[in-house]
Amino acid sequence: MISEPPLAVFLDADVLAAPLTRSVILMASQQDEPPFQVRWSELVEAEADRHPRPGQRLVREIRERFDWGSEALVGAASVLDMSAFADTDTKDRHVAAAAHSAGIGVIVTRNVRHFGRRDLAALSLSAVNPDWFLAVTLTGRVYGATLEDICSARTRDPQTPEALHSALARGHPHLFGAMGHVFPGVAPGSYENRPAANLFRGARCVACGERPDEPLERANGVCARCVNQRRSARSQVSLNDGTAPLGPPRRHFPGERDGTRS
Repeated sequence: MISEPPLAVFLDADVLAAPLTRSVILMASQQDEPPFQVRWSELVEAEADRHPRPGQRLVREIRERFDWGSEALVGAASVLDMSAFADTDTKDRHVAAAAHSAGIGVIVTRNVRHFGRRDLAALSLSAVNPDWFLAVTLTGRVYGATLEDICSARTRDPQTPEALHSALARGHPHLFGAMGHVFPGVAPGSYENRPAANLFRGARCVACGERPDEPLERANGVCARCVNQRRSARSQVSLNDGTAPLGPPRRHFPGERDGTRS
């Protein structure tokens, strides 16, 4: 495994710049026995903070508020590091290089297609869409506690976990589907746009960080061991259509109380 459990993942600027997406990810990462740890670089942070929405907290402010500096930030990639990513979009090479240099095998990004398949395979990395990543890593217990924490600090709608779960369907349809059992009967909010076409590319399982022998593209980045682990716990749920989270139940946590807009 490329990092000790819980799995460390590298967040791209487009994920950190999306208030609701980052709130779910950051709060989940702050639980006792969290399903994953989050990391990013100063360059990614500066990019995410470049054009904040009205009333949106800067990532730097959130990091400093919770004193995550020594844990969340990883070193910047060198020009030599970035030269290893010839198949990746030039604007995203610093992301892949920083993750690889820090020993992190999973990059959470909305721009999966910008990361070259040859680069990811050669350096044992994976790029995964945040909606799919959350759908296959969060459990019902984690998800419910996370939405409760988010809503406890919100001063505008949606202000209940049920309403927030419905609203999440707009940009996180896979997460909404996977967590339907947590809020049964809640209808999805109207979709903002079509679900992402590219959910995954790479060589490592996005749930455990292992590099399995079998190809991962067909299963959208979830290795057979993780698929079987969840199937044994919830045999009636299918992973391949994005309806089952992975991992054991987690305990409730205090979390980040972030009142940013969605």
